[in-house]
Amino acid sequence: MSSSTGPSRPGSQIPRDRLRFSKRRAARRRGFAAFLGLLVVVIGALAWGTTRGGGEAASSGPTGGPTAATGSGGTGGQGSTGGVGTIVPGDNPIKHVVFIIKENRTFNNYFATYPGAEGATEGGTIKCTENGCEDGPVVKLTKGPDVYPHDLTHCFRCGLTAINDGKMNGFNRMNGPIPQSTNADLYGADMSGYSYLDRDGIPNYWAYADRFVLADHFFTSMFGPTTPEHLYTVAAQSNFLVDNKSTTDHEGNYCDDPTENATRFNPHEARRNADHIMKLEREITKNGSNVYDIADFWDSIRLCFDIPVLPDQLEQHDISWKYYATENAWMNVLQMIRHVRYGPMWNKVQDPTNFVKDVKHGQMPAVSWIVPPESYNEHPGAGKSTCAGENWTVHQVNTIMKSEYWRSTAIIVVWDDFGGFYDPVAPPQDDIMGLGPRTPALIISPYTVQGSNPDGGAVDSTVYEFSSVLAFIEHLFGLDPMTDRDRDADPLSGAFDFADPNFDKLVLPLREDCPYGTSTTQFRASWPFLRTIGSPLD
Repeated sequence: MSSSTGPSRPGSQIPRDRLRFSKRRAARRRGFAAFLGLLVVVIGALAWGTTRGGGEAASSGPTGGPTAATGSGGTGGQGSTGGVGTIVPGDNPIKHVVFIIKENRTFNNYFATYPGAEGATEGGTIKCTENGCEDGPVVKLTKGPDVYPHDLTHCFRCGLTAINDGKMNGFNRMNGPIPQSTNADLYGADMSGYSYLDRDGIPNYWAYADRFVLADHFFTSMFGPTTPEHLYTVAAQSNFLVDNKSTTDHEGNYCDDPTENATRFNPHEARRNADHIMKLEREITKNGSNVYDIADFWDSIRLCFDIPVLPDQLEQHDISWKYYATENAWMNVLQMIRHVRYGPMWNKVQDPTNFVKDVKHGQMPAVSWIVPPESYNEHPGAGKSTCAGENWTVHQVNTIMKSEYWRSTAIIVVWDDFGGFYDPVAPPQDDIMGLGPRTPALIISPYTVQGSNPDGGAVDSTVYEFSSVLAFIEHLFGLDPMTDRDRDADPLSGAFDFADPNFDKLVLPLREDCPYGTSTTQFRASWPFLRTIGSPLD
């Protein structure tokens, strides 16, 4: 997400002289001058491909850079578990799924040194001029702090530059050939993104990895930022969005603010030119023009529209669900879906502090999305503590483990985009929208597969993305895929062994060394600082 406000947020704009040049060129080539004139707040965007079926068109198939990930198709790099994770709708011990979406980290930022997982403690860099970029030196990663000093940009173009056709070396200059601005540190120049935490920094996340499943090839669905990434967590597409909203100076959010628009790929042009766009994305740093040429395929859309979302089918099949997210926060993407916002389903979009109460009152839905309050989402900058965010997650998990629901629940914890942090594993290029850099991913359940991690857990190297969680839910409840993304995504097949459960609970203590968030009272809606640390604009 972007914690800056308005059009100046990191990565959101093409310099005006180059944008005017791009408009003239587009008029000559395609007659796009009209829609390119709508690009007021862009270059926080560039994606790889299109979703298919439900709203975004198919590409020519997966490709990738020199080291694009393929995964092992199983646990701990050992291959498939032989069908023990096969889901039979209506005949499965898992009856509840909890999908927790946190903010802005890469897998390497949290698990670079976890035994058996793919990580790195050094990484490549690039050197750029306005004519393109070349490889720079390899640098040592540093130990990251609990509270990072500032946000890092994580726009679509920034993700493309960071990946750099699979070299994974552009995290120090995520603006690429675009002239360096006064906000150079936000684009990685101060090297704060070349850092990682270890067991001392996030001991409870590592404890979950020890006991349950750590997925080390779980990729973000696209390159960020928050708005489109979160759409993938409910819709397996972003409706071609490639940026956050363009205005932040009005009350309300999305459907409740008529001034809000965002940049997206023009659907017709994206479908017609998918192969060309994907080539531009792979060669984003090759010269000084590719980063601008992608804008030829962009236009703008009002952020109140209708696309299918998974809660639609849950409603139709009378499967209980709730989407726990703060109203008017950027992450609350169901506020953008017109038929949800202005229909009866809106009653099931509730404040995240309600989840614990629902569990304790015996009212946990079959499917829960939980988007944390700003103070606990672990977004870098704005005084936010990783330790406090970890404590919040532990509180949600402890609540489930202490309840009647533990024996029938799968919990999936991910982070919504790469956040500008280094990661060494190149994602496959499925389409013009993604995949993006890896997210940390923890899968917690009595039915997770066992392996060689310290307390019997496993590293699962199957390739997943956010649509994999939706595919898991669809398989579990016999629902239909919404797009080609959730149709083709692996439904977490390497993470489970339904034949050999372990019902022992791992109830962890809250850490006391955090600057805040050290008691359960500070997670309640009544805590006065719940939404003043950080911002809903993250």
